[in-house]
Amino acid sequence: VYEALGYEDPVPLSQIVRKTYFHNLDLAPAGLMLSEYETETAYALQHKLDPPFTQRLAIALDEIEKDYDLVLIDCPPQLGFTTMTALLASTGLLITVVPSMLDVASMAQFLDMAGETVRTLEEATGPVDWNFLKFLIARYEPTDVPQSQMAGFLRSILLDQVLTTPMLKSTAISDAGMTQQTIYELEPSQVVKKTLERIMESVNGVADEFEKVIQQAWQRTGD
Repeated sequence: VYEALGYEDPVPLSQIVRKTYFHNLDLAPAGLMLSEYETETAYALQHKLDPPFTQRLAIALDEIEKDYDLVLIDCPPQLGFTTMTALLASTGLLITVVPSMLDVASMAQFLDMAGETVRTLEEATGPVDWNFLKFLIARYEPTDVPQSQMAGFLRSILLDQVLTTPMLKSTAISDAGMTQQTIYELEPSQVVKKTLERIMESVNGVADEFEKVIQQAWQRTGD
């Protein structure tokens, strides 16, 4: 991705995208080199290089837009140029939050600062209008009473912005990651059957619900 966002001879995103062994699922890899984008953008702003960072990912995505129904951009909760570039290229946001006091407080602080930054950038880019902003409760342990209370608090404040289905915390996900697999590739012998069934139900439930959110957004933009 760094090579597509770079200011010196950027490479078309179509040359960076790689096929995976999942049907119709491609990947544009990123690595430590992407951190160079932060320092390069600071230099570019100082020397007024075009196009600005607020448009670079959106321009890169324009080239491959016709090839995909959906592009998922995974970025860290940081207020750097990389995350801001991703936010301004997005049409919707899904924010994960662990239902604990510290995590929720950290998320609230980040969103407040991100909002201020986006409002400042809007003065140069124009209004940013996402089709949706949803929250996903992640690493959820239903038997943890404080977590259940915090999840209920989030739902009471954010209402239908919180997805109904939480993403459960599960050893199956950790086990799959150790062997560089997804949970769908785990053999029954690798994990306790009930554990696998429980996390599969959670993951599929989140995917189904988020798909409906996307379809609703498509219907609104198509009207």
